[in-house]
Amino acid sequence: MTDEQPTPEGDADERRGGPDRRRRPTPMLSKYMLWGRRRGSRRDGEADFTYVDRPGTWIILAFASVVGLSLLDAWYTLDLLKRGATEANPVMRMALEISDQAFVLIKAVVTIVGASFLCLHKNWPLGRLCLIVALLGYSALLFYHLYAQQVVPL
Repeated sequence: MTDEQPTPEGDADERRGGPDRRRRPTPMLSKYMLWGRRRGSRRDGEADFTYVDRPGTWIILAFASVVGLSLLDAWYTLDLLKRGATEANPVMRMALEISDQAFVLIKAVVTIVGASFLCLHKNWPLGRLCLIVALLGYSALLFYHLYAQQVVPL
């Protein structure tokens, strides 16, 4: 038998007593993002809808994968355009009218900003879902490009 009594905030396993000492929750963009210690929730019930100081390994890998797949998409798109294909995205078509470098730069910046936003929201169910959809979408697009490389003549 144990002498532990449940705290008002949670169950018997909660070792902290009294009110939460933090004045406010961790913000989305924290000054501790690169060297902070908090990687996950501290208490029961905090797993969703919270920000943390540092992302976990799977988030870093997901971010790098989305950006890498996007850059592969840009490279294969430029190759297919040289073979006579056309860009389906009107925004990226306008970027191509400027230059190939503008196309890659705009694509990279939009992907990095979008993937960063999703990674910051890794503890939101919709954020995780959108990150998975981005990974699956870019993976499917890569398979399409690999197929197109075989069918579109040089």
